Amino acid sequence: MSQTILLKNLYLSLENRSQKADKSFIADDITEERIQEHFDDTFEELFIELEKKYGEIEEMNIISRNCYVKFRFEEDAEKAVADLNNGWFDGHAIYTELSPVTDFHEACCRQYQVG
Repeated sequence: MSQTILLKNLYLSLENRSQKADKSFIADDITEERIQEHFDDTFEELFIELEKKYGEIEEMNIISRNCYVKFRFEEDAEKAVADLNNGWFDGHAIYTELSPVTDFHEACCRQYQVG
């Protein structure tokens, strides 16, 4: 078992939603500050809701649209996976599974080294 869950393709940033093929923004009001604010708000909303519903979170990271959540207890991670796969977030179905990642720093460094 694992304390960590992966929420696949959960986060779609304003930057990705609002760009044309030439990388310019569709809407004039999309700024770097607004993109960061959207990310921060989404992160906070997810963290609070997941911890309130499933148990104490030790660490959470959003990387390349995926959200990794490490709960304190494996039972909380299992409960979250079972329940979240029936849910929706931001208009999209949630796809969740247990993840073998327990050390986010090590996983990020290894991914960078491997390419």
